[in-house]
Amino acid sequence: MEVFEKGEKIIQILLKAGFAIKKSKVKGPAREIQFLGVKWHDGKRQIPTEVINKITAMCPPTSKKETQAFLGAIGFWRMHIPEYSQIVSPLYLVTRKKNDFHWGPEQQQAFAQIKQEIAHAVALGPVRTGPDVKNVLYSAAGNNGLSWSLWQKVPGETRGRPLGFWSRSYRGSEANYTPTEKEILAAYEGVQAASEVVGTETQLLLAPRLPVLGWMFKAEVPSTHHATNATWSKWIALITQRARIGNPNRPGILEIITNWPESENFDLMDEKEQEQVTRAEEAPPYNQLPAEETRYALFTDGSCRVVGMNRKWKAAV
Repeated sequence: MEVFEKGEKIIQILLKAGFAIKKSKVKGPAREIQFLGVKWHDGKRQIPTEVINKITAMCPPTSKKETQAFLGAIGFWRMHIPEYSQIVSPLYLVTRKKNDFHWGPEQQQAFAQIKQEIAHAVALGPVRTGPDVKNVLYSAAGNNGLSWSLWQKVPGETRGRPLGFWSRSYRGSEANYTPTEKEILAAYEGVQAASEVVGTETQLLLAPRLPVLGWMFKAEVPSTHHATNATWSKWIALITQRARIGNPNRPGILEIITNWPESENFDLMDEKEQEQVTRAEEAPPYNQLPAEETRYALFTDGSCRVVGMNRKWKAAV
């Protein structure tokens, strides 16, 4: 009843403002509707069957223009595809101006894989609210880029429901970031994307591959880093501000260690059993280590290399 009342009010507001409403464009209440190309069924965002059939029937591109057209057709649905940017990376290579068009085995494999992913894409949502809803944000930094996904789980469910998958390649100097910086960047991007889906007032259970919140609340840049101080300040400002929303018993962001959705069990632990990560400690500089420990030191910034009988690394700025 509330839907009808609000709908009538909206119609009256539009009419008073001088807008005309075409009756053929008006669709009454239904469990399934298609709007702006997206199929919505019981609140879930789905890829229409006709779109899936069209994409899976496409032949391999024979030019840059055809490749760009294919990427345009599938790119609209990237939120449904985990690791999308990593999968289609070989296809983007052949569209670059400096590269000649060459369709090799890598491109063919990526082409076939992304069509399979589209054909088996999961529905997203619906977005649920309430004190019992857990919003879990998984973030990870791989060798070729970042990925994050947002899931929801309520009591009684054995598996959570995905709200969206995101991924992108590293840009510019991001590939030179330390592993910790890459994980923080993935969490930062994930928090931004999640806030657009569930809002900024809900609690996020952040599940990164490496602990990141400790660095944010430490509020100081580690001695070994590649990202600029301005970038670190941007990360700290957003994540700490988002984390402090709420109350002491239910902060805006809570970092947890839990199973990933691709594992067999997605079940979240009870809040009392969750391992809460509050701080990440940085190891002392290499030149301050005891002589015995220098033999086994690991350089997480990726710059260490062996030259002859010596180890060399560059100072991060």
